[in-house]
Amino acid sequence: MKKSGVFFIVLLILFGCNLVSPKRSLKEKTDEVIQLQNLARKSQNNDSILYYVQQSQKLLDYNSEICDTLHLENKFLKGYYFKRKNNLDSARYYFHEVINSVQVPNNRSKNRVYFRNAWEMEERKNNIANAMSIAEKFIEITDEHEFKYDLVYAYNYLERKNSQFKDYTKSLYYNSKALKAAEESGNMSMYMLTSISKVWTYYKSGKKQQTFHLLDSLKNVKSSINAKRQLFRTIAFVHYYEGDLKSAINNYKEVIHLTKEQEKEKETYESKADFNYNLLEAYNNITESYLEIGEYNIAQKYLDSTKAIITDKSHPPYVKTFQKHDFLLSYRTQKSEKEVLKEYRDLIENTKKTQHTKINEKLYALKLANEKEKIVIKEKNELEIRNIKLLALSGISVLLLVIGILFYRQRNYKFEKQEIQMQQRLLRSQMNSHFSFNTLSVIQDKIKDDQELAANYLTKFSRLLRLLLSNSLSNYVVIEDELDLLRKYLDLQLYRFPNAFEYEIELINIEEDDILFIPPMLIQPFIENSIEHGFKGINYEGKVLIKLELLNEKYISCLIDDNGIGLKQTKKEYKNSISTSLISKFTQKITKRKISILDKKELKPKEKGVRVEFLIPYKFTNND
Repeated sequence: MKKSGVFFIVLLILFGCNLVSPKRSLKEKTDEVIQLQNLARKSQNNDSILYYVQQSQKLLDYNSEICDTLHLENKFLKGYYFKRKNNLDSARYYFHEVINSVQVPNNRSKNRVYFRNAWEMEERKNNIANAMSIAEKFIEITDEHEFKYDLVYAYNYLERKNSQFKDYTKSLYYNSKALKAAEESGNMSMYMLTSISKVWTYYKSGKKQQTFHLLDSLKNVKSSINAKRQLFRTIAFVHYYEGDLKSAINNYKEVIHLTKEQEKEKETYESKADFNYNLLEAYNNITESYLEIGEYNIAQKYLDSTKAIITDKSHPPYVKTFQKHDFLLSYRTQKSEKEVLKEYRDLIENTKKTQHTKINEKLYALKLANEKEKIVIKEKNELEIRNIKLLALSGISVLLLVIGILFYRQRNYKFEKQEIQMQQRLLRSQMNSHFSFNTLSVIQDKIKDDQELAANYLTKFSRLLRLLLSNSLSNYVVIEDELDLLRKYLDLQLYRFPNAFEYEIELINIEEDDILFIPPMLIQPFIENSIEHGFKGINYEGKVLIKLELLNEKYISCLIDDNGIGLKQTKKEYKNSISTSLISKFTQKITKRKISILDKKELKPKEKGVRVEFLIPYKFTNND
């Protein structure tokens, strides 16, 4: 009956848990969110990014216990989606939400990406002061020793912005911070880019000698292809502004070569866009130089190369620059009116195509938004139905759980009642009738011979009874009180049997005044067995050793060793001892280990006596 009752409770709890708990573990859901976020980051299609972000958001909404960093990452990916869609206001909103939620002080390298996107969005909206403020906040909350690599980007940005505002003192200050951080973190590409910024600071402030000296020194620095490309681009610009067009052209050629080399490194949406942007710029710059020195045939070749890579996604200002150079070349080479008119018509046609493409994109976006709105409404209705079902199932499961808990509590109450009764029986058995009768008989005899001695004996006996009663009322008592009880009991027995035995209490890894709480009266019955049965009829002095050793954070090892007549002759008494039987059940239930009662002859043939070993549970407080 007991087994079937327990099975019923377990069945109810499992059924309830299955109704209200998710079928998958938290780790599985977390892994799914991470996978969806990785797909969003890698996707080249805007709609796919939005889909993956929405799916991961659903998981996050239903599982708030998923770590905060993934909630933060999903907000960032929403901003990233709007950034890709060129919806700068929405992107700014989500990026600000992210950086305002970042823990202070900064404890993740990933936060650099969040702050960098936030200040870039501000700059694209021409909010330069806000952008600089965000970079300064990132520096303020970030440890410059632990996050050198990340701080380089903030230092570099503030250096460039201050240079634009002609605050060259601040610019050089941030430049030196960026260079130091880049060098110490081994980020030589950023070291190169930061040094290039310093070149422009020198050049704008009229320090031409320092400009060319720094440019020459940077040619020997090992860095990425992109950093090298920007170095040669800077060298070309400086030579162009100085009127050395041939040197500018040679460096522009190196820029074109490095741009094409960079394209081979990776294939992503961003890298393709950057390649088109960088190559268009390089072609326009070298075309302009050839136009200025009058080498029109070569200029025409680069114009043809530029025209071949222009798409509807190309950077509009660079497309306009190409068109300007094309008309300028036509004018200078005195092409026929027919050819110029054809180029003009081609320009008008390309402009119309571009505008038509943009209109179609907007119409498609509106259509898509309408379809998405319908999907959202449908999902909302389905979600409400699911919520109603979930609420109903939750109510049923809670009701079943309450019934199960009440049933379990009722059974538990019965078990507790039985345990209390067992403790009461244990208490009554501690000072068994033989000891009490013998003690009172001794007192009666002493009254006849020596009333004062009898009174002392009775006083000791009453104190022992009082201490026994006090300890027995608590489930756990301080170890010091229990040892005090044992000593009083042993001293009383010695009072009764003078010089019959001696005892020793040995403590290992324990101090008597340690604040440890143990169940009361587990040791006394075994000592009583040694005195009453083990030392019965011996013609030598008995010895009792009580050894307590702290084993770990749960148990104390207890050893009771005597040199009495042994177990074989006292087997009947041990077997019929109510106290030892109850203690054995109690300790085995808690420690999962049986009491060991051995005749010492089994260990060594010449040894006498009994050895008892068992574990005593302990706690650090009485309310543990």
